[in-house]
Amino acid sequence: MSDQKSIMIIAGEASGDLHASSLVLEIRKLIPDARFTGIGGSRMRDAGVDLILNNREIAVTGFSEVFSKVRNILKAFRMVKETMRMARPDLLILLDFPDFNLRAGKTARRMGIPVIYYISPQVWAWRRGRVRTIQKLVEKIMVILPFEAPLYGDKGVFVGNPLLDVVRPSLPAGEAREQFGLRKKSPVVALLPGSRENEIRQLLPIFLKAAHLIREQVPDIQYLLPVAPTVSEEKIQPMIQETGILIRLVRDRVYDAIALSDFAVVASGTATLETAILGVPMLIVYKMSRMSYLMASRLVRVPHIGLINMVAGERIVPELIQDQLTPDRIMKEVLHVLKDRVRSAEISKKLKQAVSRLGGPGASARAAEVVVQCLEGKG
Repeated sequence: MSDQKSIMIIAGEASGDLHASSLVLEIRKLIPDARFTGIGGSRMRDAGVDLILNNREIAVTGFSEVFSKVRNILKAFRMVKETMRMARPDLLILLDFPDFNLRAGKTARRMGIPVIYYISPQVWAWRRGRVRTIQKLVEKIMVILPFEAPLYGDKGVFVGNPLLDVVRPSLPAGEAREQFGLRKKSPVVALLPGSRENEIRQLLPIFLKAAHLIREQVPDIQYLLPVAPTVSEEKIQPMIQETGILIRLVRDRVYDAIALSDFAVVASGTATLETAILGVPMLIVYKMSRMSYLMASRLVRVPHIGLINMVAGERIVPELIQDQLTPDRIMKEVLHVLKDRVRSAEISKKLKQAVSRLGGPGASARAAEVVVQCLEGKG
């Protein structure tokens, strides 16, 4: 490819930032002088993407939560539109985040800019009509869950799951415990309350109350709380300090922290797959505003909220949502596994079996090849 290629890439959430950064690095191996611009987070910036906006400004969950950031979202869209108009990228790559990205994609198509979608919106859960919209909009949609590709016909390409390339501990468990200042034989529970501010508001107070109850039953329990790049430690530290419990915040080496844990309490989302890949038994939870839940319960039709349970086709790890999610219920689920090593081993085995359905490593490299084929007009 002789002329320098310009690629715009939009990832509105923390998980999208992770996958986009891996994709950018793989594209650079094939097109070293490619230029990237777009919306994302710290990982995309570190991969060399010229960010026009940090995705922290627009990340939301639920229906009612959108209203709190509507100004930011409209501003972001204007910035995207203007960047497209001025820079005329050779390709637009969209990652998940459908309400924003489908609109951006339509704008790109009107300008004659080809569009690739990477990581499908959850059309299998709700708004299945988006399948046809996406088919008309894109050259290809690269999906990361095995049951998604058939939905899109010849536009769908299953590239495997990019988490398999990056989710691995960097240290043996014993060494990692030492690095985190943990006692060797006392149990460890990881708390993962999400990557968005509204998730933290909904979930962290419940997690902290549960942590109190668990400690009453297991006095030597130890807690780690991995902090997503989109979350400010300054906002959660005071909440933790009020509890009087030692909960170690982990910003770096998050996978080491999860891997050494005996159990994890995890907000539904990408983190459930990451925890599954590491083979750690978990409880999957979620809670949103009352209005968002009432709307979602009428529209969403899935047997499980946890991605790993969907991939497995059965509930291999428990789930608690909305009013089911109480500190007492969390405590019971955690203790149920901590006090039963046989059950813990069975769950880890089933997680490994489910993860095997995600394909092998190399998803980001395969996705990069699809991108290059599209740029060369062979897609």
